[in-house]
Amino acid sequence: MGLVGLIRIAKRQPKFDFRAARDRNNQLFKNFDHPDADTAERVDQPVLVRLGTIDETELRKGFPETAEELNRYHAIVLDDIEADFFKQEQLALMRNFVSVRGGGFLMLGGPGSFADGKYNLTPVGELLPVYLDKNIGGAADQEYRLVLTREGWLQPWVRTRKTEDEERTRIDAMSSFLTLNRVGAIKPGATVLAQVQSGDETLPALVTQTFGKGRSGALLIGDLWRWGLRREDHSQKDFERSWRQTMRWLVGNVPSRVEVNAVPHEQGASGALEIRTRVLDPMFLPLDNAAVTVRVTQPDKTVISLALDAAKSDAGQYNTTFVPRAPGVYRGVVTANAPDGSLISEREIGWASQPEADEFARLEPNKELLEMIAAKTGGQVIAGDGLEAFARSLPFRRAPIMESWTFPIWHHFLYLLITISCLTAEWGLRRIRGLA
Repeated sequence: MGLVGLIRIAKRQPKFDFRAARDRNNQLFKNFDHPDADTAERVDQPVLVRLGTIDETELRKGFPETAEELNRYHAIVLDDIEADFFKQEQLALMRNFVSVRGGGFLMLGGPGSFADGKYNLTPVGELLPVYLDKNIGGAADQEYRLVLTREGWLQPWVRTRKTEDEERTRIDAMSSFLTLNRVGAIKPGATVLAQVQSGDETLPALVTQTFGKGRSGALLIGDLWRWGLRREDHSQKDFERSWRQTMRWLVGNVPSRVEVNAVPHEQGASGALEIRTRVLDPMFLPLDNAAVTVRVTQPDKTVISLALDAAKSDAGQYNTTFVPRAPGVYRGVVTANAPDGSLISEREIGWASQPEADEFARLEPNKELLEMIAAKTGGQVIAGDGLEAFARSLPFRRAPIMESWTFPIWHHFLYLLITISCLTAEWGLRRIRGLA
């Protein structure tokens, strides 16, 4: 997983600007060679710089315009970019990227963000955790001090130090900020993790919420870079660590097209596992007609292949049951193929089977298992306080007793008499017919 950036270094100029009608190319690239005139940046187009792309075609046309192109990423971070930079379709794509795809979204403060960026009444404004219907300006010379809320103290990714005292010392030594995007109320269900104080005024600084299948955040401080400029007391390391933790929070729970987990089977044999796999199409909607298999490598290195069946009540869900036969470590590789046979993805999963340890993992008796065994064998589960009554009832219970024994048939008088009678009858018949 890498970081891909799209930086705008110049805004688009008015399309019908006749002051430079003879040269429509952007003046930032004057005296640079452009072998292809069609790809030269023009004054009516923004100048973009791509960072971290995997090839020359990624983000060549700017911000993605299709869901397939945008869904390949895990999170979106917007910093000081106004809503007019995007098309309405792109704004809707970002909203669906979070709600349907389950991606992360974070907007940073600045003159082109939030209400100043005209995001009110846009699809991006819907997914933000704050209302943008109010743009309350503050004094130009105000200074803001950052403080964590109670909810912020409970989030490990918001803190950078190990103990509360060390974290309070870090916050007290943090530089003041001068730029803050003031917004309206906090949306229902959103959480304020950090605030800024200016005199007697307290305003939100970091707000997050869950939106659909994903999550969104709003960092309202516009000059957070001031924190990173201070290098004493390891503030630079704290600044970098904070950004790493924030990015990890954004992308940590973003789903892939194939998600696999193994859970104990509810009604299976002891140690049985149910391998559950969810498969999504390129639009991250459930895919019902996929072909899903799992190859399980057992402790003795033998491989077992199993096919996963589609769940009847859950679209895009495929399940199978695996019963480990030997203790040790198991490794499974789940392969999901599209209806046309193309590979969607392969995911690995592993688990350990320890039947002997599992038997003693629970101190309380497994009453459900005992009752199931008693019902199938005609027995009865006796509680501890009923043992005396059960012992007294034993002489009056009809307990079937099975005993196997052998007895030679010729030792029985009846069978001996029958044998002699048969021999006598045969001899008599032969005498009568003259055969004896």
